Amino acid sequence: MNTAAQGSSPLLSPVLSDVGGARAEEEEEARRKRYPADKAYFIAKEILATERTYLKDLEVLTVWFRSAVVKENAMPEGLMTLFFSNIDPIYEFHRGFLKELEQRLALWEGRSNAPTKGDYQRIGDLMLRNMHMLKELTGYLQKHDEVLTELEKATKYIKKLEMVYKEFELQKVCYLPLNTFLLKPIQRLMHYKLILGRLCKHYKIDQRDYADCKNALKEVTEMTSQLQNSLIRLENFQKLTELQHDLLGIDNLVAAGREFIREGCLYKLTKKGLQQRMFFLFSDMLLYTSKGVTGTNQFKIHGHLLLHRMLVEESENEWSVPHCFTIYSAQKTIVVAASTRLEMGKWMEDLNMAIEMAKKSSEKSEMSLDNSMCNRSNRSSDEVSLEQESEEDIHSSRSSLDRQSHHRANTTMHVCWYRNTSVSMTDHSVAVENQLSGYLLRKFKNSDGWQKLWVVFTNFCLFFYKTHQDDYPLASLPLLGYTVGIPVEADGIQKDYVFKLQFKSHVYFFRAESKYTFER
Repeated sequence: MNTAAQGSSPLLSPVLSDVGGARAEEEEEARRKRYPADKAYFIAKEILATERTYLKDLEVLTVWFRSAVVKENAMPEGLMTLFFSNIDPIYEFHRGFLKELEQRLALWEGRSNAPTKGDYQRIGDLMLRNMHMLKELTGYLQKHDEVLTELEKATKYIKKLEMVYKEFELQKVCYLPLNTFLLKPIQRLMHYKLILGRLCKHYKIDQRDYADCKNALKEVTEMTSQLQNSLIRLENFQKLTELQHDLLGIDNLVAAGREFIREGCLYKLTKKGLQQRMFFLFSDMLLYTSKGVTGTNQFKIHGHLLLHRMLVEESENEWSVPHCFTIYSAQKTIVVAASTRLEMGKWMEDLNMAIEMAKKSSEKSEMSLDNSMCNRSNRSSDEVSLEQESEEDIHSSRSSLDRQSHHRANTTMHVCWYRNTSVSMTDHSVAVENQLSGYLLRKFKNSDGWQKLWVVFTNFCLFFYKTHQDDYPLASLPLLGYTVGIPVEADGIQKDYVFKLQFKSHVYFFRAESKYTFER
């Protein structure tokens, strides 16, 4: 089903109607009674659900981005070949694999006319055969490093391509920064490894499906160990390029040896008091920025501090500001405060680790950095010449997160800004391991009915679709700062497998179909 035809109805953030909620609920109950409740079945369903999402993610590149680039004739032929010849074979393979998964689950649930059910209530044989075939395609995955680098290079030099790229990122179908989709194939292997590990743990050694799952796990582990370093490099490169696009005032953030460590919101002590700033910690420097009030939603760099010879110490008593610490660098000294004690601890730990690492590495980056920065951070007037950021600007931009008026506002840096928190590269890597998709029932705090939605959890965010066939999400809910728990008595929820998401007064309830899905 192509939802593009529906146009851009104002069905944005989470206010999708509750119609059909009760009906969906009854169908759900009936289905649960009909189908098998073996944990292996729900694990197999997770493989199928996440494979559907993964295929849609690949289509962002193979179908949608290709069409945008071809239409404008924006990509040189060499790059076109490099790009698509390394992604198309992967896409074709997964199309076939998804069909097999769908057929197998239909047989498992008894939805097809197979003579014997028993043979089909397993998934290991299918995983083993396909992991075997996927192994043949590792060569393409090893090229994704080069594809990402060349694409980034080309967008710098070819104005037309840069324009098509930027416009494409504003399309609903491109619900994450474009180059994150290029990481998905290697990340998908990591998912297979984790899911197969879960299956092997679940089965007893003498169960028929165990041997196949064990061998499939062995195959995929060989691939992941081969590609692990490549993925770490790719994730770092992707993050640096994403920041490059969103930060005003630095030209070559992507530099050899530079690693992203943490991004997040801190309050900087200035002559006007505490001012909200976004900080970005790398292996060689710390940048701080404020949110521009332009339509582009970019953050503007106020200063950079090199980590070489930097010192960080707690200074709550000195300034009588809670959770505050002082950063002494060669260029200047700044005092910052975190929103909580925990946040302060994370920042100080990462800063000290990075300073230690920078001490060990050489001072090469100092040279290249000074040339690239619009270097205004040494002027002491920096403390005074703060952008006159009015309250209205802050409030108007705050509500835009919920409206999702500007798609790019869903990047982690914007969410950190609004939710007053921070995220590290380690958090990003852990998030990759915890991507999920599937149908959930959703209910708002003050509504009666439950609504069935296809939900994708990726990049610290829930994306909501009507069905798994939709090409783009109807709404999204960034989860940084939210707590997850179980409903309390006062919530009046008398259903199984319900979890509750809460951020201040925002409360959502979600119902899963099984104990396994609920725990995931």
